[in-house]
Amino acid sequence: MNKILAIGLCGITLNTFAQQQPAVVKLTAEKLHSRVREWPYPVNGITVPTNAPALLWPATNGKNRVTPMESGSEVPEDPNIGNVRYKVMLASDQAFKKDLISSAEQRWTVYPLHQALRPGKWYWKYGYALKGKNQWVWSPVYDFVIDARYANEKVAPPVRTVLKRNEGAHPLLWDMNRIGEDFYRNNLQNPEAKKFIVFAEKLMRAPLPVEEPQRHIDTTGKNPREKKIILERMYHGFGDAVGTPVRNLCIAYQLTKDKRFILDAKRRALNIAHMNPDGLATGDDFTSGAVLEALGWFYDAGYSFLDPQEKEFLKNVITLRAKRVYDHLPNRFELHVSDNHVWQITLRNLAIATVAVINDVPEAKEWLTYMYEVWSARFPVLGTTDGGWHEGNGYFRVNFKSIIYLSQMFGDFSGVDYFKLPWMQNLPYYMLYTHPVGSASTAIGDMWENIPTVVKGEAWFADALTFRESNPYLNWYVAGIKAGNPGYFHGTDDFLLFRLLNYKPNNKLPETSPAQLPKSRKFADVGVVAMHEDLAHADKSLSSYLFSSPFGSSGHGHASQNAFTINYKGKVIFGGTGYYSNFSDKHNLLYYRSSKAYNTILADSLNQKIGEEGYGWIPRAISGQNIQYALGDASNAYGDIKSEFWLDRFKQINVRPDKANGYGESGVTLYRRHMLQLEGGYILLYDELEANKPVKWTTQFHAPYYEIKAQKSGNTNEQSFAVKTDLGAVNASVFANSSITMNVHDKFFEPSVNWNKVTDDSGNIKEFKDQWHAGITSLPAQKFRFLTVIQIKDGQAEVIKTLSASNGLYHLEIGEWDIQAQLDGTKPAALQISGKQHPSLFSYGNLPIHFLGKDYRPQLVGSSMLLEMNGTTLNKKEVVDELPDVAKFDRQP
Repeated sequence: MNKILAIGLCGITLNTFAQQQPAVVKLTAEKLHSRVREWPYPVNGITVPTNAPALLWPATNGKNRVTPMESGSEVPEDPNIGNVRYKVMLASDQAFKKDLISSAEQRWTVYPLHQALRPGKWYWKYGYALKGKNQWVWSPVYDFVIDARYANEKVAPPVRTVLKRNEGAHPLLWDMNRIGEDFYRNNLQNPEAKKFIVFAEKLMRAPLPVEEPQRHIDTTGKNPREKKIILERMYHGFGDAVGTPVRNLCIAYQLTKDKRFILDAKRRALNIAHMNPDGLATGDDFTSGAVLEALGWFYDAGYSFLDPQEKEFLKNVITLRAKRVYDHLPNRFELHVSDNHVWQITLRNLAIATVAVINDVPEAKEWLTYMYEVWSARFPVLGTTDGGWHEGNGYFRVNFKSIIYLSQMFGDFSGVDYFKLPWMQNLPYYMLYTHPVGSASTAIGDMWENIPTVVKGEAWFADALTFRESNPYLNWYVAGIKAGNPGYFHGTDDFLLFRLLNYKPNNKLPETSPAQLPKSRKFADVGVVAMHEDLAHADKSLSSYLFSSPFGSSGHGHASQNAFTINYKGKVIFGGTGYYSNFSDKHNLLYYRSSKAYNTILADSLNQKIGEEGYGWIPRAISGQNIQYALGDASNAYGDIKSEFWLDRFKQINVRPDKANGYGESGVTLYRRHMLQLEGGYILLYDELEANKPVKWTTQFHAPYYEIKAQKSGNTNEQSFAVKTDLGAVNASVFANSSITMNVHDKFFEPSVNWNKVTDDSGNIKEFKDQWHAGITSLPAQKFRFLTVIQIKDGQAEVIKTLSASNGLYHLEIGEWDIQAQLDGTKPAALQISGKQHPSLFSYGNLPIHFLGKDYRPQLVGSSMLLEMNGTTLNKKEVVDELPDVAKFDRQP
């Protein structure tokens, strides 16, 4: 039976019907994305959204399906993983006679099709054998459907075309052996190129680097694991520090044809080529990768300036460092939902070096084949089509250079414009909605606290996109960033080459304000809804976000399903708390990464699961003028941690993920959070909660930068607090149908200590300050509801009037808004909100709908409906649950 879907209906359980159409969908899969691929794709006769899908399947060691280890794991890897070979067969009939496509043997578990398939049903299977043997074991036959509407899509060419493109003389990188003269002439009058050449002149006067730490950190009193991490941190960035000048001097030579630049690049390249590949300075994946890329840059650009002995020496050093990366990739890297370090940095390092030696090192053709096939099959790894990135904007930045330059590189080779992929086309909207100009971001995921506003890397990345994407909203976004941060753009950043390659003189880009865009946008693939009062002026208005990710808390993502963030006047009011001191130290695992750090629900004080198994999703969202709405479902997020990767991380620091440390089975079976942003500065939360036993439910509120003050309440069914800010009045009230208690404090569950001396983006050592938290907890209950009303505005807070409370149905009034909510967990859920000044009505559940003198009924029982007047026109929107793409297409057989 399909584990994603119950009752055999495409991975879903249908709970409520009207006219035989589902309104509520219940996912029952253990996970939607597996950390390492566990099932083949595409299967089950699904209609794929392309005419040339990539075929994917699990790894084997020749006997059983295996789980290759990710970078950083201390679990030993199966030695046979590198000895397996695969084949694929594809045909339009089950006997594999018609339209047969057969692959050659390969070492990896992806097979992107490089030809358009005709519409109709297709069948496929994969086989495997150990190296040197001809005993092939074949999988079952799987099937999928090609829809005729995708028939004319452009398809990436086969790898032989890419390899052919790389034949010829140096320089090969960036197509310079074809466009080099045009590149030179096109940039002769480019003001940015002229500034960069002045910078390169100064660069040549810098002394040659030696192998020494970038910073010194005292290791006194640290345990062996901490000492190892601190030593790595002392040299972190060394590879870039010594490698980037080589790249920059090569660019300066290609801009000027001045041999002084390439000869100094040679001097520096030979210097770093002699550095110890096993030493602390250039021995880890990041530092060695940076050196590898720099050597590739010079080998390619400066090839004619090397004598035979120097060529052989550099070729051997490049081969040594490249093999250290590549030999751990096939039958491992392509299977991971995201092996972060490789996708972030080392894949780019290897690709640049590989192209440099493609015609001189025999193995390099296999390296490039692998990278091109994996790129074709998997990019973008932590998104699909909606433009979002799963891990949040703090760590998204680490991927920017690779996204830009690998898209440019593989586009040069293949003729495919990767900047026209649906994900790329939607990416500007993700940036605009989740990190508006002059404002804070979503306050979620690793290192979110390092981006209090749009920082340099984000600015450069957005600017780079304008060179390849025709999007006037993106151009407006970048123009706003430049106006507010002129110091960001000095012309020596890592995206300079991309701008030079795509430079067009006197190119005036059209700009359009996002004022007329919808106030809300749903990014379902990564589980984010962004809601704005005024998207064009987010630094002066109210913004809110709801999160529930199908990826779970994978990689640098956190256990923050159904968490919310609220920003006001560009500052985070409610958001995540804690500090990124290390990927998996005690503070990280027991607090910063956990649900305890977020504005979500705890059950019996227990967190959501860490790992892909602890997932959520966004079933619904509506963008209105006066009411904006999102629904998150975190029903699958709770329970024992099952991910071997994360259990290993706990083991490494000798900590058990048990109930004493906030983890374990809590019995949660339902957690659906309705979130609404109302005109006038109001946020409403309505939580539907169920478990298989009575539990104490805690709804949490965290203010990372401001103090929370409890307020007295004469009703035990209501708790209120205020947040002290210099921005305006911030008050929150939580209502329930039974007694609730509140705890306000300024301590972390696990203390934060900057033992690793981590720094902010300016290089200053971060001070880990205490932050404020409020938890409001119920009595034990199997079914429960919370209603939260948050108001954020200038001037005095409004008084919430309780008009009635009968049979669990609470009737409240605040400002112009009338609120009805069923808070008795044993009765059907219901929520209705209506506005007087701004004629609007939202309804969910079974309450009668009466709006402006007329009665309305939903078409689907269990739907969410919004009614609004736009002048004399009624805008009616009704939504039911809609699955994210991964649940629609990537189903388990």
